[in-house]
Amino acid sequence: MGKSTQSLVPTSGRSRKPAGVGGQPVNGANTQVGARPGRKPGKHSDVNYTQTSLYLPVELRNKVRSKLYEQGKEFSGLVEGMLQKWLSKQV
Repeated sequence: MGKSTQSLVPTSGRSRKPAGVGGQPVNGANTQVGARPGRKPGKHSDVNYTQTSLYLPVELRNKVRSKLYEQGKEFSGLVEGMLQKWLSKQV
């Protein structure tokens, strides 16, 4: 019959590669020696958090992000702390 080939024909608009091709491990196994696990779950997957958006002047946002980066902190942590402090002062 000859060699068996795996089809790479796109299905439903997406191209598919067989397992083990293109850096995809077979059966979900981590095949790289000393490879780090993926990211730890963040706030986006925590049911106790919700995403909120707000408008800030660009220059203010950039200065705040720069200072937070220098301190190894997150923007959401700053806002959360400020809101907790504000709430504690409310009657």
